[in-house]
Amino acid sequence: MSGHCDRCENPATVHLTEIKGGQKTERHLCEKCAAGLHVPSASKELAKLLKSFEPALALATQGPAVATRACPECGMTYAEFRQHGRFGCAKDYEVFGEQIEKLLKRIHGSARYAGKKPGGGTVHAPATRDDILRVRGLLDEAVKAENYEEAARLRDQIRRLTEEPGDGGSGAGA
Repeated sequence: MSGHCDRCENPATVHLTEIKGGQKTERHLCEKCAAGLHVPSASKELAKLLKSFEPALALATQGPAVATRACPECGMTYAEFRQHGRFGCAKDYEVFGEQIEKLLKRIHGSARYAGKKPGGGTVHAPATRDDILRVRGLLDEAVKAENYEEAARLRDQIRRLTEEPGDGGSGAGA
């Protein structure tokens, strides 16, 4: 096995064996030359392989009670959902709600969507009760500190958080 890159004098860290028409060809490259030739990185390929095992690992760590719980309407289990990637009926969202939320948080970092929407524009995640309570606490602190500009800004933020979607922002400018 060669210690140096076939293209330059750097140490060879990528070793390729190619067999075409019964002929075996070995190439020894450094990381830089391998990247220039678009040779797939072993670490990236290994990472992809390990990622493919994540669904089974997640299911195994959730325990048999979750995996075998079945929807009373369609009979689908959470294990079947994880295997096929889709539910059997609308009731499944209620039956597996806790697991769905954990799954969404793991995949997207949050169970609420905030981002772009088809046709342009942005979707903002609806405020939760905790969001509103947190901002109200900040408002109380601002009032006590007599920071009225901050208090007005927080008041307006609470109005926006408590508006119903499609409200048209009727409370924000008042």
